[in-house]
Amino acid sequence: MVLEVLNDPLDDDAVIFSWTGRIDQPMAAQLWSDFNSWKGKVSKIVIELDSPGGLVSEGNKIIDIINKMKKTHAVWTYVGPDKDCLSMCVPIYLQGRMRIASASSNWLFHDTRAIDPHTGTEIVMYAHEQNQSAFEFFSRYIDRSDVNPVWRDRLNVSMEFGDVWKTGQELKDERSNIVMVLED
Repeated sequence: MVLEVLNDPLDDDAVIFSWTGRIDQPMAAQLWSDFNSWKGKVSKIVIELDSPGGLVSEGNKIIDIINKMKKTHAVWTYVGPDKDCLSMCVPIYLQGRMRIASASSNWLFHDTRAIDPHTGTEIVMYAHEQNQSAFEFFSRYIDRSDVNPVWRDRLNVSMEFGDVWKTGQELKDERSNIVMVLED
């Protein structure tokens, strides 16, 4: 996981937090620290993402921090050409007031999975546990967002058959309202 802070070359009143890698500790703490270093210098934060996803618990902390940022700053999210926003990255991306992505960006939606923190292996859950976990995740991150409800319902059904992969272009073409602005 790498969080790099860059001056926005197109906007003197913005800073880019460029994040590459897994959503894992100490990402939330680093994001908060970097925000506190910049909050008095700019009014806009751009969070550039390229992530395979990661821990829901760390993602929750990051989303809480982004919500604090939005009280005083414009927060935009961005996924660039051929970059990934997979799994837990999607709910983080959805926090942007303006969400921009490249047509060639890659996106993954799937049911929740439990991972043993010591071995890194997937924990097998009973069907009712899996259903409850997926329901809670979907409810918290997708249902409460401004994702198109018709598209969201189709996604929910599609995930019953396995992982769902999309490009930024497909998300825009399908009117998901995940990507607000599509760049070539």
